[in-house]
Amino acid sequence: MPQIFPLDIITNTVLNLRQEVAPGQFSTGTGTFINHKDKLYILTAEHVAKDMKADCQFIVKGANDTPIILTLEDLTQQTASLPWKVHATADMAVMQLNPKATILSTSLVRRFLPSDNIFVPYKAVDRNVQLTTIGFPLGLGAFGHFSPLTFRTYASSGLITLNRFDNKNPCDFFILENPGVGGYSGGPVVDISIYNNMGMQMNGDGTMIYGILHGTISDQTGGKLAAVTPSYYLFDLI
Repeated sequence: MPQIFPLDIITNTVLNLRQEVAPGQFSTGTGTFINHKDKLYILTAEHVAKDMKADCQFIVKGANDTPIILTLEDLTQQTASLPWKVHATADMAVMQLNPKATILSTSLVRRFLPSDNIFVPYKAVDRNVQLTTIGFPLGLGAFGHFSPLTFRTYASSGLITLNRFDNKNPCDFFILENPGVGGYSGGPVVDISIYNNMGMQMNGDGTMIYGILHGTISDQTGGKLAAVTPSYYLFDLI
């Protein structure tokens, strides 16, 4: 059964992926630590994963909101290449982890979201469910003080087939009422399952990830839509 996690706990499961592409310039995105059948993974968007090299940084929250920079060797005990597994259709990638024992017992404690809290069915999220997107738009929140940004929104569509913005291949998405911002890509779109009812805090059926942010779809009129890759694609990979 899915557990209920406050938003502050969920933000501990996200990380910033950062790759220097030129002096002082970075490609950045968001990932989520997950635990599926006692196997540990990072989940993110494929277009984020493909920009990361073996020397990329994995930035997580430390004590007093101090950023901790982890390396590929810290997380996988490999140094040559990133062992991403990418989906054949969807903008989704996972990396199975094999952390160093010292890293697992320190920097990664209480970091992994159980896969029971990831929505499995092949169907759309209810449009009445309040969703929260978590991530690092424009790379904000990863340095100085570690503080992922959130925005609350609702689904504005059911499942809809669109061409991916990165490779133009068709894929299923659902759309959010709010546009996305670069750096949120790969970040979880979550029903926290805690809400207020006439001043009283109420619990729902459990915190649930419904997808990860794909990106912003826009046109020449200036209209923008945030597209979300549904979470059911994850279970093709793990």
